[in-house]
Amino acid sequence: MMNLLKANCGNVDRIIRALLSVALLLYCVFFWESIGDVFLQSIILIFSILNLISTTIGWCPIYQLANINTCKSDFK
Repeated sequence: MMNLLKANCGNVDRIIRALLSVALLLYCVFFWESIGDVFLQSIILIFSILNLISTTIGWCPIYQLANINTCKSDFK
């Protein structure tokens, strides 16, 4: 089980995810009327929250499925 949650997101990847997630969250909160569709707004919010969780723990389930690892320690 521990192997399943081994970090697969590098620092640059995590920074980009964090910035994108915060930007999308702020956009949804402050400019929700410009989106127009509640379903689309919900999808964007869910995507942003999942990205923030992924950024926090350093593990991405999509990367796991695709066998992608952006951690520098594995590039030695």
